[in-house]
Amino acid sequence: MNIPIIIVHRGDTFYLKLVLEQIRLFNPHTRICLISDASTDKYCFVEHYNIDDYSKGADAFKMAYIHMSSNPYDYELICFQRWFCIRDFVKTQKIENFLCMDSDVLLYCNIDEVMQQYITYDFTTCNKQGPGCALFNISSISNFCGYMMSMYTEEFLLNKMKSMYQGFIDNKRLGGICDMTAFVWFQDNIKCNVIDIAIPTNGTCFDGCITWGQGFEMEDGKKKVYWIDNLPYGKLMNDQSLVRFYCLHFQGRSKYSMYKYIVDEHKVHHSGFWYNLKWSLSKEILGARLKGIKKAIHNPQMIVNFVKAKLK
Repeated sequence: MNIPIIIVHRGDTFYLKLVLEQIRLFNPHTRICLISDASTDKYCFVEHYNIDDYSKGADAFKMAYIHMSSNPYDYELICFQRWFCIRDFVKTQKIENFLCMDSDVLLYCNIDEVMQQYITYDFTTCNKQGPGCALFNISSISNFCGYMMSMYTEEFLLNKMKSMYQGFIDNKRLGGICDMTAFVWFQDNIKCNVIDIAIPTNGTCFDGCITWGQGFEMEDGKKKVYWIDNLPYGKLMNDQSLVRFYCLHFQGRSKYSMYKYIVDEHKVHHSGFWYNLKWSLSKEILGARLKGIKKAIHNPQMIVNFVKAKLK
C-alpha cells in the first residue's frame, strides 16, 4: 500500500525546500502532496494543491475560533485549520490512509516500509501531544476535526479552555490553547486506538521535537545526534543505547540549524566548520533571520516572548 505524505504550509520559507527534497530522497515513489499557496508552486518533484480549494472546513472553523495563546493569532489559527484542509483534501482525493507531516520535519526513512505496521491504528502521535509526523485515516481525521470544532462550540469545553488559558496568564507562562491541546484532549476523552511512535521500539523512533529531551542525551539545547552510516541516532541516558531517529522535528528557532542535519542527494551527511559557515552565511538563512527581525520589530510581543523563553 502506498501511503501519501501531506503537508500544509503557507509561504516559501527557507527550510521548505530542504524538507521536501529529503522526503523525496527517502521516498522516491511516494505521493508528496503540498497544500499551499502560489509562492510554493515551483517544486516539480511534489504535487502542489491550492490551499484555497480546500478551505471550506477551515473557514467554518475560523468563524468559531477564539484566540487563547501568547503566540500570534494567525500562527495558532493555521495550525488548527490545516487539519480541516487535510480532511477536505483526502475526501476529495478519496485517500484512505495518509501521513500528515509538519513542514519543519526532516525525514530519514521510507514511509511505506515503516508505517505499514501502524495502519490498523486510528492515528499516531509523537509524545502524545505532537502531530509532527501523524498517520491518519479518513475516518479518524474527520472525528478529530469534529472534536476541534466542538471545543469552540460546546460550553463545557470552551470554559475548560478559558480556565486553562487563565492558568497560563496567572503563572506568566508562554503558550496557551493550540492544536496540540486538542490532540491530548481528543485522546483523553474520545475512544480511539492510538500509538505513540516517539517511544523507542526495537531501536527506532520518530522524534517529537529535537529540543525535548525525552530521556535522550542533550547538547546545546537539542538532542545530541550520532551519525552512523549517514543516519541519525540518539543515545538514551538510562542505558546508553543508541536509537535510530526516523525523523527529526525542528520547532521554533531550531529551524535555523536544520542544514546541519540534512543529507545530500547521495544520502551522505556533511559537517565541519566550513560547511556550517557556508550555510549560516547563505542568503536563505540570512534572509530568514532578517525577515524575523523585521517581523519582531512590528510585533513587540514576539520580542517579549523570546526574552521570557531565554530567562526560563
